[in-house]
Amino acid sequence: MPQLDIYVAFSQVFWLTIFFIVFYLLIVRDILPQIATSLKYRKKKVDGGAITSVDQEGDKVNNQTAETLESSLKNSKDLLNKINSESSVWLDTTLKSMNKNTFVGANELYIKTLGELKGRSSLIQEVIKKN
Repeated sequence: MPQLDIYVAFSQVFWLTIFFIVFYLLIVRDILPQIATSLKYRKKKVDGGAITSVDQEGDKVNNQTAETLESSLKNSKDLLNKINSESSVWLDTTLKSMNKNTFVGANELYIKTLGELKGRSSLIQEVIKKN
């Protein structure tokens, strides 16, 4: 029977043994210590042990984030209020200067034209009444 041939079986058993020894050493040396550490950490966490540095760091990061957001919102609000007040002042001064310099002649012409039209219409009405 070729399956039980000593030369073939010996080669297969040899390589199977080498493979499992390397695999066993890899598991014992690298993987099992990580699993043990993870299980210990989980047990501490579940048992409610002392606050770990990870929890403290998480709280610190949350507090810093909240402070940063709060200060940036305050700065944004202050900046928007400042821009609003400055733009209101600019708008008022611009309107006053426009009215004083640009629209004076236009306003005078408008009032003069209104007066002429009113005068003409009143003259026409008087002429119509007399006839």
